[in-house]
Amino acid sequence: MPKVALQNKMKEHNKKSKHKVTMRMLEAVYDRGVGAYRTNPGSVRPNVKSPEQWAMARVNSFLRIVSGSKSANHDKDLLPSSHPSSTKKMLKGKYANDIFTTEAEARARSMDIGLGGDIHVHEYDGQAVYMPGESHEDYLHHLDPNDKDTPSEGRLEALRVIVQEIMKEEFQKAEYQGRKVTLNKPRRIQGGNKKFEVFVMNGDKVKRVTFGDPNMEIRRDDPKARANFRSRHSCDTASDKTSARYWSCRMWEAGATVSDMTKNLEGKILKSDEEQRLVYGWASVVTEKGEPVVDRQGDIIKADTLVRAVNKFMEHVRVGKQMHNGDQIGVVVHSWPCTDEINKSVGLEADREGWLVAFKVYDEEVWSKVKSGELAAFSIGGRAVKGEYNGD
Repeated sequence: MPKVALQNKMKEHNKKSKHKVTMRMLEAVYDRGVGAYRTNPGSVRPNVKSPEQWAMARVNSFLRIVSGSKSANHDKDLLPSSHPSSTKKMLKGKYANDIFTTEAEARARSMDIGLGGDIHVHEYDGQAVYMPGESHEDYLHHLDPNDKDTPSEGRLEALRVIVQEIMKEEFQKAEYQGRKVTLNKPRRIQGGNKKFEVFVMNGDKVKRVTFGDPNMEIRRDDPKARANFRSRHSCDTASDKTSARYWSCRMWEAGATVSDMTKNLEGKILKSDEEQRLVYGWASVVTEKGEPVVDRQGDIIKADTLVRAVNKFMEHVRVGKQMHNGDQIGVVVHSWPCTDEINKSVGLEADREGWLVAFKVYDEEVWSKVKSGELAAFSIGGRAVKGEYNGD
């Protein structure tokens, strides 16, 4: 794919047109052109000699449609949302209710629409995004069961583009009192009489919402405590994102975790090696870009505390179990306590601190679950003495 040529076309177009295009759009149009050349040769003009030439002609036609010099007769689903011929608004409305930032919400939606709780995960700008179905293909086929078994690459790419646009709108950057902030993403704060802050749009202005009692543990895994909290705060009717009640209720959702809300990569399996049955990833993340990360119990682990725990684990334990229960199913074979101090000592740089591991899976059934995506994350367990966090 001629990325440089597409980038130049994008830049040239965006200088002149009010309807902006992205590389993702142009790449999708180009791929469709290549596919059309190969699968529908009757549509190709006689003077076109290669799929690449036909694909670039389709890109040029698409850009003329976007600029308004040609009527829309193809790729309407990839047109910018602001374009009058775009079908994205309709598709966004169709997909928006199925895009989540927590596993629990996605599984509940999956059950509601008949996909049996199956979900899949991908990332947008570091944010984990969960959707119903085992994959994009599974999800699209469920929406239109009369379609052919495998959704076209065009439909898949349109879905990817729309998901990105929805996530960009949901987690867009904004300016608050002279600094850049991420909207709709709660974070732990230090000091004061509230535990979390989140930035949201209030009309055309950015509003900072603080919420959460710093002396109160979020016990969402306790059904009675969760039900009592949600009843007291009428959480079923909390819909105003500019209110503290809305965000407190989000923290107390069934199945949701504080880590789902405030961070993205903790515990996630990032790579697997089928030949050696190794899975690599973050077993724990304790800071992100210098900010402390809240764990699944609403607590913060200091980097030096994590290092001591990791050292003891590697010296005396090293084994892993499925969901913390039952027999050993594997062993940690590589371990790296990734702290600023340790990284600097060996000349490395990272924007997060935590524990990177490689885990070798012995159990056949567990390895099958890893390959299928049913098991897609690490989870650490242990005992600790709680104390007040003062930011030091």
